[in-house]
Amino acid sequence: MDFIEHIEDLEEFEILSKLANNEADTKVDNALEQILDLSTAAHAARNPKVATGGAAQVDYNVSLALMELAQRLEPVQHHKLIEFVTKLQRQTAIDPSTGEPIKIQGETLWTELPSLAYVETETWREFGGNPCDEPTSPEMKPEQQRRWANANAFIAQLCQAADIRYGNSLGRIHPMDKCLRAIHTMQYALENEKNPPASLVGTAAMRAACMWFIYAADRLWANSRSGHAYPEICGAGSAGSNYAGRGWDGFTRDRWDVWESGLQEALAACSDEGEMKQLIGDALAHMKRAMSV
Repeated sequence: MDFIEHIEDLEEFEILSKLANNEADTKVDNALEQILDLSTAAHAARNPKVATGGAAQVDYNVSLALMELAQRLEPVQHHKLIEFVTKLQRQTAIDPSTGEPIKIQGETLWTELPSLAYVETETWREFGGNPCDEPTSPEMKPEQQRRWANANAFIAQLCQAADIRYGNSLGRIHPMDKCLRAIHTMQYALENEKNPPASLVGTAAMRAACMWFIYAADRLWANSRSGHAYPEICGAGSAGSNYAGRGWDGFTRDRWDVWESGLQEALAACSDEGEMKQLIGDALAHMKRAMSV
């Protein structure tokens, strides 16, 4: 059995697949209740002497199921999954024996979505199926391109749905805020020293970049206006020497302008009225709309 088959056999995957695909008219609250019941039962049946298993396994399985479904489904089919994660994140799992929140590696279940950050990162780095491939390559298989673009669209929608409070002096990152992944995507598509945007039309990198603006332009613009920065270890600076002198360490208005110019360059390079021209045009339109609000 390969890993995807393993995910498909998970009870958590079955619950979320029915939700996302509108099977049996499944509601978000019904799926949420089923997942919470699974975690409660798993916690009660756990072996306290073993670090793995219990509610932690349910948490991990939910993240695996979410990211696999996100890659399979087109962005317009993601809305129930986004609503599910939003409601799940508002829950705090309580240990009935202590009255205290259940912790997984120091993070509160479900409030801090403990495993989602790891699973989301690993999924993104697999580039739709093969971590050895480059999203800038025109040779990437169409299905792999589609999966990676869908993954980025899902992550972007998570970011847009997150209740982010700008100016928060505590500096805590909301568990659904994965905007760092947007920067990493733009490094491939719109800041690439070896492959300028015009040469990346039709690649997974350009598709993914467009998804971020189509589904999270408001969030990226708010980050750019506020100068949302990251520690150096996050790799949020310029990926190449072409923008090394800009001093970027996250989102800036200057960087936003570079992205917009890159999309315009890619749009001009489109040779026909096909899918990519429409996708890039939509991304630019969403950027413009975000700036006008």
